Amino acid sequence: MKRLIAAIVALALLLSVAPVFAAQGQRGASASAYENASDKSIFNRTTDWFSTVGRSQEEKDRILAEREAKRAAKRAERDIKRAQKQLENESRMTEKKMKRGMAGMK
Repeated sequence: MKRLIAAIVALALLLSVAPVFAAQGQRGASASAYENASDKSIFNRTTDWFSTVGRSQEEKDRILAEREAKRAAKRAERDIKRAQKQLENESRMTEKKMKRGMAGMK
């Protein structure tokens, strides 16, 4: 029992020191993670594998191309929606600034 408690205390001390070793002032992923990043997530690769297992190479290529095209279209739609939302927010902000300026002139 004493050994278990000592092991838990030692583990707790090690885990409490772990944040000290993290990069200071850096948030998010590291630069090397971004260099090796891919649009193909593990979820996509896994489902692609299940959909192509046991098929001929031509059929695999066709299936993967279709799936990648669908993902690219979905990604483009999402980017367009984000851009539209950002433009709407910027236009609202400029309208507010103009109204404030006009109110200040009166």
